[in-house]
Amino acid sequence: MGIFNFNNIEIAQIFVSIFFSIVFFQSSLDKINDRQGNLIFFNQHFKGTIFQNYTSISLTFLALLEIFSAFLCFLGVFYKILYFDSIFIFYGLLMSAIVLLSLLLGQRMAKDYVGAADITIYFILCIITILSF
Repeated sequence: MGIFNFNNIEIAQIFVSIFFSIVFFQSSLDKINDRQGNLIFFNQHFKGTIFQNYTSISLTFLALLEIFSAFLCFLGVFYKILYFDSIFIFYGLLMSAIVLLSLLLGQRMAKDYVGAADITIYFILCIITILSF
């Protein structure tokens, strides 16, 4: 089997994995590079919620989850191409689902329903791709 002998489902899994790699690498790097700006946003966004006193630790934890998820998805693409095994894509997508649920919880707690709806679209893509395994 050559590098281009993947079936349609495998190609979709690779593309979705690349998608989440990009999304979460960018998001985690933004949280790291502009930590102060993100802390200001988090403090305002979560004012009056149970998260208001935990914004710094939440930001750190979320950045770590995102970078780990992005890494697994990124690794999964290369592992799939080299070894024809999707295990890292699968685990990357599971981590992506956990990150998205964390983001959804935060948006719902902050009563940002539009933001929560945006996350739902990503979550549906993630779950459909997980179901393709």
